Amino acid sequence: MSDAGVHAGSGDETLVVLDTAALTNLGVLARKAEAMDAHALLRIRAVAAGSPDDPVAASRPAGIARVWATTPFGPVACRTMAISPARDDMIVRADAVSAATGDARSVPQLDAAVPMTLGCGAAADSSWPGRLPVDGGWTVLDAVPAGVFRDLETQARGVAKEESGPLGLPTSLLDQKVLTVRGTGTSDGADISMREVFALCAMGFIPVEPAADEHVRVSVKGRWRRLDGRFGSVYASEGFGVLPI
Repeated sequence: MSDAGVHAGSGDETLVVLDTAALTNLGVLARKAEAMDAHALLRIRAVAAGSPDDPVAASRPAGIARVWATTPFGPVACRTMAISPARDDMIVRADAVSAATGDARSVPQLDAAVPMTLGCGAAADSSWPGRLPVDGGWTVLDAVPAGVFRDLETQARGVAKEESGPLGLPTSLLDQKVLTVRGTGTSDGADISMREVFALCAMGFIPVEPAADEHVRVSVKGRWRRLDGRFGSVYASEGFGVLPI
């Protein structure tokens, strides 16, 4: 099988991109993360066939991986796409991936039979700030209108303009619990902070002006909280390393 393009140096981490949608989504995720934090990292994990995160992976013609991105707010962002990392769990800098994916306005058309190999720069495994949740076992609490999150973001941005200092957004604002979600018929619940709201909105995982029927699914697993928007998910944990903004 030949490569549509090989963009890798001898010391680069590499991944294979199987289709145009994956190349586009990978580039968008990397650029969003880089725009918020010049030192943002991406963690690319292959999804095993039949795993709880992708039960139909075995029937897909392409490899599947989950791409996690650090955010300066603390929570990590994630999207699933048709790519195959050279290592099953690979950590690289977002700016290297952004550069490798090229210009968002001229994404090349890829054929699954002729994939593209991307060089993603040097490994950055030692820089990842914390653990990630194990696949499966999530309890879905409720689906919250996406507009609620956009309204919370707008209100918080207004407060931030008045209270932000030279070090950026005040920690008290970021740590504020602004939404409580309780499941029906379960004692599980989630207290959502502005860190998660900012991460969900800044990554563009919900529309800027969501329709009334646009929702964000809220799930929990142990100390982890998960927000699933239309275009990606945000994960937060009290035990995950919070990054200062």
